[in-house]
Amino acid sequence: MTPTAALRRTVAKLLRGAWRLGELACSSARKTRLRLMYPGFDADRTTFIGPGCDIRVSPGGTLRVRSCAVTRNVTLTAGPGARLSIEAHYLGPGTVVVAREEVLLGRGTKVAENVVIRDANHDHTVPLAEMRFVAAPVVIGEDVWLGARATVLAGVTIGDHSSIGAGAVVTRSVPADSRAWGVPARVQ
Repeated sequence: MTPTAALRRTVAKLLRGAWRLGELACSSARKTRLRLMYPGFDADRTTFIGPGCDIRVSPGGTLRVRSCAVTRNVTLTAGPGARLSIEAHYLGPGTVVVAREEVLLGRGTKVAENVVIRDANHDHTVPLAEMRFVAAPVVIGEDVWLGARATVLAGVTIGDHSSIGAGAVVTRSVPADSRAWGVPARVQ
């Protein structure tokens, strides 16, 4: 390797390191701002919060994030009195997680881009203008894979070590060590 090539490689490595330090500093600032804005927000130091995320915690709600890379443009919402607990490894860009009652994402879970997880549906026994919801907890186990654009609806439990295919709509619980895909998702 020529001295010029070695120098270029060293400079590139230093720039990547400086860029990463800058990203970590910005993430730390985002977490500090969220802690100041929302008493129910708690993220550990190993959690990374990316740019463009919309994170909201209503009064009485809690949002707890542990060891997770929350990438760009992720929406996390904990409603009044709701509990949102995320120990997932990764939340892909554009993911939406909304808790009106309780949503739990287990350790090591990986969520691809544009996934939607909601624990509430509109209450269709009243006029839609009233905007009432029926909520049921969503529990996603450990080491689960949720493929791109999958949707997980209220009352669903996805067992440990399961995979949900891209574009699947999960309306029923999925046992541990299973694969499910389709609309509605079916265990294969």
